[in-house]
Amino acid sequence: MRSAGWGLMAVLSVGLVSACRSTVLAPTGDRVVEAVGCTVVLPGPDHIDTTGTVQWEYKENKNDSALSVVLYYVELKNLNIFPSYKDRVVFNTSSWSLELKLQLGDRGLYRLRRQEEEMSGKWIQLDVLEPLSKPEVWWNSSLVGSTIEMVCNVTVGMVDSYQWRKNGQPIPRNERYHLSQNNRVLHILKATKSDSGRYSCKITNEVSQNETSRELIINGKWGISLL
Repeated sequence: MRSAGWGLMAVLSVGLVSACRSTVLAPTGDRVVEAVGCTVVLPGPDHIDTTGTVQWEYKENKNDSALSVVLYYVELKNLNIFPSYKDRVVFNTSSWSLELKLQLGDRGLYRLRRQEEEMSGKWIQLDVLEPLSKPEVWWNSSLVGSTIEMVCNVTVGMVDSYQWRKNGQPIPRNERYHLSQNNRVLHILKATKSDSGRYSCKITNEVSQNETSRELIINGKWGISLL
């Protein structure tokens, strides 16, 4: 079995970048990340050299027992697709590649194994992530002199990083601006009218990114302004 790259087919677009990528991935044994709803193609070996059976196997964790995804009898040209993969896998009987439309529960380890390879065949780690929803930005106050807590909230997907900007520029580095909760919350201490402006929060993970911007107007009396 070769050290093969994986080809990805673009079928879903979320946020500012396409969640499904089209690229040659790392060799067998490395970790591969893709978005739920996308399609991955796991390539077959360089040489088709068995007359017995071949199967694609899956296990959720390293110490779990392997389960079959598809089992192909080469001489009989008979293909069995196991129930949980019905209607979302395509096995190529000429190249032995496997095309899989991803669900969130497909995260785990995969390998292609010939009948004579009882314990061999390298495993590939596949991680399946949800593309990020558009973030919501809100704050607790717009009063001169108050401490403003500006929150970037995401309802779908796991965020790897948050990035704040004011009027398109990075947040000033001074004693009045602080970040907390993995940069999810921006604190503005002793707000002044110069803190008015358009604030944006950009979120990213390994399969997508998204961004929201809102206008903050600092008032000279008690009140909240969120445009």
